[in-house]
Amino acid sequence: MTPVPLIADELRALALAGLAHVRDAYDLERYRRVLHLSAELAAGDGPASTPEIKRAYLHNLAHVSPLLGVEAVVTGPRGVLLMRRADSALWAVPGGLAEVGETLAGAAERELFEEVGLRGQATRLLGLLDSRLSGSRHGLHIVTALFQVEAAGEARPTLEAREVGWHAWNALPELHPGHAATLRVARAALDSGLPHFDPEPPRPLHPQAHRAGGASPRQTLGVRLVRLLVRAGGWALLRGERPAAPQPRP
Repeated sequence: MTPVPLIADELRALALAGLAHVRDAYDLERYRRVLHLSAELAAGDGPASTPEIKRAYLHNLAHVSPLLGVEAVVTGPRGVLLMRRADSALWAVPGGLAEVGETLAGAAERELFEEVGLRGQATRLLGLLDSRLSGSRHGLHIVTALFQVEAAGEARPTLEAREVGWHAWNALPELHPGHAATLRVARAALDSGLPHFDPEPPRPLHPQAHRAGGASPRQTLGVRLVRLLVRAGGWALLRGERPAAPQPRP
């Protein structure tokens, strides 16, 4: 069964895609309602309230995509380098989310340094992992790029790592959810020389539909107007609010 946070994310993505290509006021209302329902699902029993999440959604009307993660696999004569996470006390591969303005390889190098104090260089892409298929339990859709990183020096504990250590491939400790898949993919890629990716199961695909001769001028103008409001952050319109009347000049 799909976790509720992933359902909320997918509904949000569908709503925003619909709002970017809305054709009439009825579709506008439908997609706006889907966006609000996704916010209610995302709120759930979490610390943020539904109104707070709705405001965050309506102030960020960009196309929603999976998050990008990175993980750094460092190997040596003693096996693979792992860190005991500060949050779960379980062992994991160093990694995290990529930041705006850096390559995925650079993000893996940064995460390795931040989490275990090692400076290294990404030398090889081992695979791309989809969090929905890896056994992770955080409820987010993250696509993680797994890199082999050549590093020198001694790893050390940090705020995010209670301890660090080398572990033999055939004697791994208890792992944080999702990291058994990470290490399985990493070892296979190191042995085979081939990067891994998760294939998409069969699903229906629909091509973009185009009217013969193009859309009518009236429809085109309406579509352009709504798209402009969405892309300009027209969240007041999406909330169903009327714009404030202009004030007379003094």
